Amino acid sequence: MAPSKSPGASSDRPLPTDTYLSEYSKIFDHIGMLEDMQRMAAYHDAIKRNAAVHFKGKVVLDVGSGTGVLAIWAAQAGARRVYAVEASGVGAHIQTMVEAHGLADTVTVLRERVEQVELAEQVDVIVSEWMGYFLLRESMVESVLLARDRWLKPGGVMYPSHARLLLAPSALPRFLLRRREEIASSMHAWEQLAAELRSKYSLRLDALQAAYEREHHEYAFSEAWQGILPASLLRDEPQVLLEADMHSVTHAQFFDWQTEVQFAPPHADEPQHGLCGWFDVRFCGSESQPAHECVELDTSPEAPPTHWAQTTLLLERPLDGSPLVVALAQNSGFHHDLNVTVSSGAWSASYAVTADFRGGEDFLEDAEAEEGEEGA
Repeated sequence: MAPSKSPGASSDRPLPTDTYLSEYSKIFDHIGMLEDMQRMAAYHDAIKRNAAVHFKGKVVLDVGSGTGVLAIWAAQAGARRVYAVEASGVGAHIQTMVEAHGLADTVTVLRERVEQVELAEQVDVIVSEWMGYFLLRESMVESVLLARDRWLKPGGVMYPSHARLLLAPSALPRFLLRRREEIASSMHAWEQLAAELRSKYSLRLDALQAAYEREHHEYAFSEAWQGILPASLLRDEPQVLLEADMHSVTHAQFFDWQTEVQFAPPHADEPQHGLCGWFDVRFCGSESQPAHECVELDTSPEAPPTHWAQTTLLLERPLDGSPLVVALAQNSGFHHDLNVTVSSGAWSASYAVTADFRGGEDFLEDAEAEEGEEGA
């Protein structure tokens, strides 16, 4: 039976923006995810190993279907009907994939936002790969929760079923020094330019020097860095910032919270210049319909690398073992991005978690060099 709620009745949240959808509009945009064998194996194994208990003869909704992989696996696991919902441009290719696998009679492709979709029936299972950097960047989980509230049958199952966000202190002095050296070099070049323009044109560019330096610090220390962090650089056991059961978690529990954590005081010769965040999700079914076999997808530094890598918050002031208050909210101007605030007493620092993968080769090289020194 179709639900009685009208479209949008379960949420007044903003729709996924065209800017966000454009991040995934081309096949090219999905290569990194398809190449991520930890991601692929977790979803494949979770669906196939629990085919009999969760998929055979069931109706499945794939939220944000992408290239249609999860919808295809659900159909191959015996689903009676699969609705593959994809609003971005890549959705044009799902039907081709479905037909290539001989599943056109089972998989229905719906090329629209799930917030606006109308189904002929409620579903037994919702599958979605909604996780972003720091678990929640992209805010795609909003669409998943809305789909759950509108279309999931009572007692239905979410894939994944559980999620955690974790944080641990890390050592990154080499990387921190590199950022500071880059700022100093840039400011030196600025001073030379200001002197030249003043000499030639009597322009007082030095009036903007403080603002320009602030911009550098904001870039280096006010945006999260995505990159692989060697586990040897972690300085304490991780603390859980957030733990969610996908069958009951609310929007506010995901996007409007703060929590206190405390890590062991650092050794004098091992300053803690970073906070490293990551997530894990599990596919364990619901309380009323537990999985035959639980499967976990782990993005920690201890696990094989994934395309999510880890999220590192660089600290200008090293940690001292005092309690930290960590708060998270959506960016007010672009709700797909996150604002993370870390505070301790009178000190606080804010970070933006965006789509930028800024932990490139220099990040990894510095981290690996630091790891080498640790093992020496």
